[in-house]
Amino acid sequence: MKVETKSMFLGIALGGIGVFAILFLIGNVETEFSLSTGDNNQNKNIEVSIERTIENGEDLTNVVIKGEGDVTRKELEEELDRMLEKQGIDKAKTKLKIEMEIQS
Repeated sequence: MKVETKSMFLGIALGGIGVFAILFLIGNVETEFSLSTGDNNQNKNIEVSIERTIENGEDLTNVVIKGEGDVTRKELEEELDRMLEKQGIDKAKTKLKIEMEIQS
């Protein structure tokens, strides 16, 4: 049995195009490709600044939290919760003004 390579490559190409066409028409297919080289363990630096003031008999707490490096918002929130607990500040009872900043 003789297999013609021209016909085989044409069949593979049409099959591949057909699969991609069906995936494109059926739904929203998202692909993400990531390639990184070098050091994958970037430094994570989180700074929390808590300032408590009383103005006109009202207790106000200003919190500034800055993250540098490969830091996510979730990590900033976890660090904020940990620091507030350490300082004995209740989020529900205290008037908080929170500023978050992430620098990559």
